[in-house]
Amino acid sequence: MSENAGRQSLEIERKYEVAADLPLPPDSAFAEAGLTAASPITYELSAVYFDTSDADLARRGLALRVRHGGSDAGWHLKERGEAEVQELFWPLDDAMPDGVRAELRARIGGAADAVAPIAELSTERTVVVLADAAGAELVELADDRVEAFDRVTGVARAWREWEAELLPGAPRAALDLVEPVLRAAGAAPSLSAAKIARATGRLVDAARRAGADAGRIAALEALDASDRAAADASAAESTADSAAAERRTEGDAK
Repeated sequence: MSENAGRQSLEIERKYEVAADLPLPPDSAFAEAGLTAASPITYELSAVYFDTSDADLARRGLALRVRHGGSDAGWHLKERGEAEVQELFWPLDDAMPDGVRAELRARIGGAADAVAPIAELSTERTVVVLADAAGAELVELADDRVEAFDRVTGVARAWREWEAELLPGAPRAALDLVEPVLRAAGAAPSLSAAKIARATGRLVDAARRAGADAGRIAALEALDASDRAAADASAAESTADSAAAERRTEGDAK
């Protein structure tokens, strides 16, 4: 492996839709499933995603991002399969690492030179690590509150989701232990497999290309409408909060 090659890893996770005000399951709920929940840790994450104007990466099931914050800050190239994601990782750098550029050229040829930012995501992530009775860490549960901006269309979206990701060395059956706890708390399996597809409104088109039925198409359209409405509501709330702060400041100055 060359010094420019990315570090390889395998990502196996399940995503869930949750209401904005839904609390994470209590420790007692996980204990009933034979799991111990560590204390939650919250991170502020920001990421920029890249592709070409012809979606050369997305059409090949690839996603490229640079992330700041959290335990995995850096450059990530993901290749999504049916049940798992192969990931290459490079350390954080302001400029795209040479190894990333070389990998892109190997995957999409000359189109690699046209790769540019297409979306920005800001995420408040609360992480709970779940272990078995012997203390072996099995699953990382992430509670994500996401605000996304599509740089190409100018559309903002916002949503909340839970991600249950298998930790290295853990058996895949561990996800089956966690899922009933999450669903009993009010979570539902997500229709979205990837944040970037959701952030850029590509879920519906991808489903159509895959021959999805009318019911799934309608559900994805409703999901996208909900994400747009949530972003609008968040923007309106921020504007109202700013106006209130200005009024308080003016009042203090009198």
